[in-house]
Amino acid sequence: MLLRHIHYFLAVADQNSFTRAAESLYVSQPALSQQIRQLEERLGCQLFDRSGRRVVLTDVGEVYYRYARKALQDLAEGERALLDVQDLSRGSLRLAVTPTFISYLVGPLVARFYQAYPGIRLEIQEMSQEQIEEALLDDRLDLGIAFDRVHSPELAHQQLLQETLALVVNRQHPLAADNSKVADKEVLQGLEMALLNSTFATREQIDAYCLQHE
Repeated sequence: MLLRHIHYFLAVADQNSFTRAAESLYVSQPALSQQIRQLEERLGCQLFDRSGRRVVLTDVGEVYYRYARKALQDLAEGERALLDVQDLSRGSLRLAVTPTFISYLVGPLVARFYQAYPGIRLEIQEMSQEQIEEALLDDRLDLGIAFDRVHSPELAHQQLLQETLALVVNRQHPLAADNSKVADKEVLQGLEMALLNSTFATREQIDAYCLQHE
């Protein structure tokens, strides 16, 4: 069985269409169909239900899909492991960062990274911490920069820096003349604040702090 068969099988399964899968793979539809038939003959079972308008996986196809996807992930991980034991002169690193850090942290980090490892291709995505953790668990990322409250016990994490959140007001606000520079919970309870929505980790940290100090 060739690795190409697995790539073609996964493409059809993800696209639910031979036509769209062929376009994404830059092959003709007859060639793709032939490869899938060869795979089905090799396995001795039908992987796709072609009777409807959409191509869908059969029950056995669903089972095989999970193993095929995991096999490709393991092979990709093996390739990266080989590069890890070499001299880091080539390869790629898949990195995701939460929006909070994009504006000021990523630029200098990327500059220093390329100075140290000019042959490594860096792929950077911006996404929420929840999405980062899901992608790490699915082996769609190598590294994520987010907050230290990791939800999954399967992920290892290391603290890089410590940030302090600040309350920002305009110069005419009564708190602007407060020399204490500290806003306690009583002050915060009486304020109307502009905050990120609950999907952001920063908001999660703020809510957790407020609940802790009720």
